[in-house]
Amino acid sequence: MTTPRPATVFALPLLMCCASLALAADPKDRRVEYPAAADTPASLTLIAREGKVGRDNPFYDNYRPQLRFSADKHEVSCTVRIAPPREKVEPGETAEVALRCTEPFHVFEKNKSFVAYEGGRKVGEGRLRD
Repeated sequence: MTTPRPATVFALPLLMCCASLALAADPKDRRVEYPAAADTPASLTLIAREGKVGRDNPFYDNYRPQLRFSADKHEVSCTVRIAPPREKVEPGETAEVALRCTEPFHVFEKNKSFVAYEGGRKVGEGRLRD
């Protein structure tokens, strides 16, 4: 019979402890992945222009802002689809939309929010719908 190495004796309990913590993680910290090129329902509020934030003009179907989701640090290019009969979303309005992103993205399970940017300027805020 072989004697366990000291590193194994200490590493195994530590690994078991970390695994149990990961399984018991708070739901607000759990990340959910959404696939690329799939329509994801969301609500989006277009922010009216105030200083360096917001937008002066409405957006129309196939609008393409950069979106930063709650669990990602980078921005993702997404197409925003507006359901007919609505044709546009004015600054200050909120609309139910579908997002189709060019790459997979992540949100926190309890915070499915995102921010929309144009050229680095924050122009909108939204939340994914279930």
